[in-house]
Amino acid sequence: GVCDARLRLTRNEGIMSAASCVGRKSAVEEEDASELRLGADFADAHCLSMAEVKIVQTSKLEDDAERGEETSTTRTRVFEKTKAYCERFTGSTSAAAAQTIRNLLQDAGLHDFEGAVISNLKPVDFDEAKTLVPSLDVEDREFTEESIQAMLDEMANVRKFE
Repeated sequence: GVCDARLRLTRNEGIMSAASCVGRKSAVEEEDASELRLGADFADAHCLSMAEVKIVQTSKLEDDAERGEETSTTRTRVFEKTKAYCERFTGSTSAAAAQTIRNLLQDAGLHDFEGAVISNLKPVDFDEAKTLVPSLDVEDREFTEESIQAMLDEMANVRKFE
């Protein structure tokens, strides 16, 4: 139709414009994290918090040290930058604390993605949590302000007393 013709025209001119197909849905529009529609790439994936990523990376480095060899995985710039980023923003979160926090998030019934966002961003109250994770404030979910606040308070206690 008209949209296809415009798209062909813009491709031929070397310009790709989403505005040329206003009425057409794209894959980007179908993915919406606020509604937990994360797309096909994340259908079977599990989200990790930064503390959990740090634990996985530390474990990999320890395994390599035990074998007396470095692998190409741990010698990449991405690995090093990810490690530095996680260390900077997770502080000294222990494996036990990370596991306790994951259990709290799972027991609350949160999706892995919601749990990772909350664990990483550390909201202090329900209003902040629902602003950061809009899917918490959907009517057909069983979350209450009190249950989310209790979970946030418990997470703060775990971090405080580790």
